[in-house]
Amino acid sequence: MSDNFFDPLWTEKVTVPVKRVGDTWEFFYGGDVPVKEGTLGELSFSVASIADEAFRQRVTSQVSFKILEEDTTLMVALSDRFSSKPYAEFDAKHFPQGIPVGTSRWARVRLGPPKEKKGDKPAPSAGVQQSLIPEKGGLWLKLKGLEKCELVSSTVLMPDGFPEPTATSLNHAFTMLSREYEKHRISNTGNVYTRVFYQDRDDCWYPLDDLRRGVQAKVERTLLNELWAEVEKVLGWRPLRAPSGKRR
Repeated sequence: MSDNFFDPLWTEKVTVPVKRVGDTWEFFYGGDVPVKEGTLGELSFSVASIADEAFRQRVTSQVSFKILEEDTTLMVALSDRFSSKPYAEFDAKHFPQGIPVGTSRWARVRLGPPKEKKGDKPAPSAGVQQSLIPEKGGLWLKLKGLEKCELVSSTVLMPDGFPEPTATSLNHAFTMLSREYEKHRISNTGNVYTRVFYQDRDDCWYPLDDLRRGVQAKVERTLLNELWAEVEKVLGWRPLRAPSGKRR
């Protein structure tokens, strides 16, 4: 059972071993699982035990969706103890939602070109012109079945005048920014899903975690809604509505 008593949204949970018997799941040690109608839970079992191939493909398939294009601006929330104007970058109408506690500085970065892979060379038949036009960079949502959902970026262009002009990923960009501005921290890693913000088409700024979790959002957030409408179209599902409450 979980012992996270400090989470305000926490409710006590229990893991129950079950066994498939005919068309129902039964308690492993015998009898029904007596829970209320509509109770939600998760089943964990070997992929090899799935009898229906179409269902297996549905819950294990890997797909990706491009969310943001190359050169898109992102804002990174930092806790700089020497910054006195933490919100000068934004107007009151488009103030960021879900700002991490302690934020005192914002750094502006951009999604850069794709990462160079070692040993990558243009195909002999590609021609000189095509070899000079690399695939575009950006940000992608990658999903594996129902359980793994992550955001993957191309390179990241750091703020003008920054010592290192380019980062290899969002995590790398955050680490470099933290080393530069969060001098008080022992560790310079952080959760980019809650520390990096994107601008939706309503011109407001939201944490990348919203895109990853597929939260049910207001109609004005068209970028997020269009993304997960496409996910539903391809996979036939989207995450359940996330509970309201403060993020960490």
